[in-house]
Amino acid sequence: MKLTYRGVNYEYDIPTVDMIEGEVAGKYRGQDWNYRYPRHIPGPNKYGGTNYTTKRDSQGGDRDSAAVRTPGTVESYPTVVEVAQIHQANICNILDRRKQAAKANGDERLLRLLEIESRQMVC
Repeated sequence: MKLTYRGVNYEYDIPTVDMIEGEVAGKYRGQDWNYRYPRHIPGPNKYGGTNYTTKRDSQGGDRDSAAVRTPGTVESYPTVVEVAQIHQANICNILDRRKQAAKANGDERLLRLLEIESRQMVC
């Protein structure tokens, strides 16, 4: 496709996405129409794409147990506590790099501020 922007001509090739036909979604004017999904993304599984297993808890009666972690499902994502720990570790790593840069530049004021911030973050 030939395009022009501010007087500059250029050629743009629209990327094609390989699609897969899914299950029949309905009818339109007497013809079936199907859901379509990109080939690299799996179509949704039954029950919203999550694989749940329910077990009876010996103490809780009918309570559902935690779902089994299966890659690609909601259960495979980290918990809030795990995310918070990863986030704090990333902040501490950034602080360490900034302290090294401040030392290399000889910026004592910035180094003191970063040390205080590092103690507050418990790095």
